[in-house]
Amino acid sequence: MASSAPKNPVTPPAALRVGGAFLVVAFVLVLFALISVFSDGWGAPFVWTYSNLAIIIAAVMVGAFSTMSKEHAGSRAQIIALAVAVALIIASRFLPQHDILIQQQYWLLFYACMSAICALILRRSVMATS
Repeated sequence: MASSAPKNPVTPPAALRVGGAFLVVAFVLVLFALISVFSDGWGAPFVWTYSNLAIIIAAVMVGAFSTMSKEHAGSRAQIIALAVAVALIIASRFLPQHDILIQQQYWLLFYACMSAICALILRRSVMATS
């Protein structure tokens, strides 16, 4: 029985992976902002903790190692990175809740917009060279 998998798997360019990581970070930052607004109200300070940082790191890993299309081959590194991301999210529940940084909520939206712009620029540069 012949396999339908291609002999030379296509690997996504590094810029596409970094762009995906920026895009997922933007999404997570918007989620953090929405959760903060709905739980504390608009204008309340947002507190960065080790738990939040672990979730951001996990989001970077998910964005960088997620499969872009069926043509991109999955790899062992991809599976390991996604497993580590899940482990980070689970471990974030048990990290200490010490305040690392306190800032206004609008900074989260600003960082999310800048991250989305970086993602679009990186992805656009890959599309232009293809």
